[in-house]
Amino acid sequence: MLRYLAITNYPSDDTPLWLFLTNPTSEEIQKITTTFKLDEKLFYEYKKQVRSKRYTTSPLQFVMVDYFLDGYANIKKTNILIIIKKNVFITVIPGQHKTYEDLYDEIVEDLRHYEKTERNIGQVLYEFLDRDVQENYDVLRTTEEDIVEIEKLILSNGGITEQVSKLLQHKKDLSAMSRRFWATAKIIFLIKKGLISIAVSQRTLRLLDDVYDTFQHQITIIASQRDMLGDALTLYETALSNKLAKSSNELNHIMKTLTSLTLLVMIPTLIASVYGMNFAIIPGANSTTGFYEAIGMMALSGLLLYLLFHRKKWI
Repeated sequence: MLRYLAITNYPSDDTPLWLFLTNPTSEEIQKITTTFKLDEKLFYEYKKQVRSKRYTTSPLQFVMVDYFLDGYANIKKTNILIIIKKNVFITVIPGQHKTYEDLYDEIVEDLRHYEKTERNIGQVLYEFLDRDVQENYDVLRTTEEDIVEIEKLILSNGGITEQVSKLLQHKKDLSAMSRRFWATAKIIFLIKKGLISIAVSQRTLRLLDDVYDTFQHQITIIASQRDMLGDALTLYETALSNKLAKSSNELNHIMKTLTSLTLLVMIPTLIASVYGMNFAIIPGANSTTGFYEAIGMMALSGLLLYLLFHRKKWI
């Protein structure tokens, strides 16, 4: 029967053990590594890994960068150190997460209903990965909803720069998820090929096949979502081009208006400047109507220019 032991000596019988450790102390780590002859550095280094990684196959030691939902739509990730020997299954997480505590309780309860011959480390691994792979669908559903919402905001020109930042972050997260799913699927592949010495029944192997296929399907979903991100970025580029074109048109209209106003002022100013020159003889200077004629020319030139520019819709 599977037993949950915190820190204890290795039992003399063949009873499988699952050591589920949450942020273990240095004393606990030392006891575990001494009892099961493990590398102590591994219990500290796994927290720093940015991607899923397999350390050794005998015993099987790997770190899994896992994504899960904290609440309805808040995606979080954590590193899980998994060590599997013949009759020992060790999982270590750096902090307390209700998701994994519930997962442990569910697996322990389910294993009580199995035949004694099926209560082995391979079955524990299957139960762990099966629940994890189902959680992945919830995570992928959330990422897809986020991408669709971002597309809507881009189309409505709502905070475009902020939305692009979210898109780029989703692109980074999806790439990391894809690598993580592939790394875990590869672990299952090695078990199926018998390259990892774990007690696994034929029934459990068939169940692991289903988990393996599910990981492959989720990798395909990620590829589809990355295509959606590409479409969203294309929408952003289109929206940005439209915005720049609109700004350019507005700038052109402003320049035309300023040019029109400049010409409207320039012609009357030119006439006034000519009649303001200090020459002895200026046409109309001695005329009693010269002043009114000059004012009339300036007003007429301004009116004609205004009508011309207004017809061209410059002003």
